[in-house]
Amino acid sequence: MSEKMGTLALVITMLSLSTSPHPFVLILCYGIHELGHLLFATLLGAKMRKFRVGAFHLSLSYDCSQIGYGRELLICLGGIIFNALATIIVLPFINIIPNVDFFITCNLSLALMNLYPVSILDGGGALKSLLMLIVSEDKAEKISRGVSVFAIFLMWLVSIYLQLVFSSNVSLLFISILLLVELCLTL
Repeated sequence: MSEKMGTLALVITMLSLSTSPHPFVLILCYGIHELGHLLFATLLGAKMRKFRVGAFHLSLSYDCSQIGYGRELLICLGGIIFNALATIIVLPFINIIPNVDFFITCNLSLALMNLYPVSILDGGGALKSLLMLIVSEDKAEKISRGVSVFAIFLMWLVSIYLQLVFSSNVSLLFISILLLVELCLTL
C-alpha cells in the first residue's frame, strides 16, 4: 500500500465529504476499507511499516517483501473485499434502515474506484503483484506504469467527454489530474 496516496486521499475525501449528505457514513466506508487491508495484512503475515491517521484519511503501509506476491495481491484486494462484504451484509436492510442506500453506494464506489489499475490505487498494486507472479519485478513495474498512464489518460478522456456532453461536475477530471500528479511523484 503506498503512503504516497496521502495528497490524493486528502483531496478526494475533502471533495467527497463536501458533497456528501452523510459524511460520517462516508468516513465509516473508508474505515471499513482500511480495516480490510489491516486484517488481510495481519492474517497473511505482512509487517506494518506505518499507520497514520490524518484529518481526512487513513494511511497504512506494509512491508510485503517476506510474504510473497500472492499474499501481497490479497492484501491489495483486502479493502475492496471488505467494502463488497459490507454491501452484501447490509443489502437486506435497504428498505428498513435509513441511509443504507447511501452506505451501499459509498462502499461500491470506493471498491470500484480502488479496482482501477493505477499503480497508486489498490487495483494497480494488485495488478503489479499479479504480474510479479509471472514476470520479473522490473518488467512488472514497467507494465504496471504503462497500464497506469493509459488508465489515467482514459479517465481523463471520459471526464472531458462527460463535461462536454452532459455538463457534469469536474470531479472525475480533477481526480484524473491528481492521479497523474501522484504517479509522477512516485517515479
